[in-house]
Amino acid sequence: MTFLEVVIGIPHGASEEVNQEEDIQESEEHLRNPRQRTMVLIDELFMFLCRLKCGLFEQDLACRFNVHVSTVSRKLITWSNFLYFVLGSINIWPTRKQIQNKMPQVFKTLYPTTRVIIDCTEIPTERPSSLALNSKCYSTYKSTHTFKSLVGIAPHGALIFISSLYTGSMSDVEITKLCGLVELLEEGDSIMADKGFVLNNVLSGTGITVNTPPFLMNKGQFTKQEVEETQTIARLRIHVERHIRRVKEFHLFDRPIPLSMVGSINQIWTVANILTLFRGPLVKQWQ
Repeated sequence: MTFLEVVIGIPHGASEEVNQEEDIQESEEHLRNPRQRTMVLIDELFMFLCRLKCGLFEQDLACRFNVHVSTVSRKLITWSNFLYFVLGSINIWPTRKQIQNKMPQVFKTLYPTTRVIIDCTEIPTERPSSLALNSKCYSTYKSTHTFKSLVGIAPHGALIFISSLYTGSMSDVEITKLCGLVELLEEGDSIMADKGFVLNNVLSGTGITVNTPPFLMNKGQFTKQEVEETQTIARLRIHVERHIRRVKEFHLFDRPIPLSMVGSINQIWTVANILTLFRGPLVKQWQ
């Protein structure tokens, strides 16, 4: 199913209703002066995608589409909420059987119980004026103020989980605990992650395991088996980082997110992630 089939198919009926309403209003223009639409729906959608993909400023979009900047701002918020509702209603979390049917042979051989591969990523934001929010949004890893999200892909590379955006000071483990991922997993499943996800306490008593590269601890060096395990997990985990790179190709995230967008950035982040599903598989030989 294509993006336009998912999105345009739903507002199509709404656009017909709008046209009918406008016809009625025009026929009764002698009684009242109805407000006219400044843009057709497909242009509004195109403007939103220009904002997301190219990172164009609202003033720039206002000039390009010949509308007032306040109209641009209002329609961008409307479309971010609408697409969040439409695309977010798609069930992207597969069943265990579906995961097994599409699982690449390398996973079947080495990590057959893997249900999801996870990683956290951060996007920069402006510095809040509030001291409390300033502290919560500051990321020691990035040395700047950020929002942080957890994403998960299936072993065959498809996006299957997106968390909400959290403040940059939160740890990977805390986000994993709060985002609802653990509740979706079943007993016997396993998670693949990097060393930052020390989930032993979070997963205690659930029957869920986590596969991470081994820690050096007090040992002088890794054994040969541990080195091979580290390299194998890194080779399989790289695909979740490739998904994150796809999302970061939306140039809206190139610059710090303005605080004026805090009310809609979570919706935009979710939409940007789901849009990557329409680009095809991350690994061609796994499709």
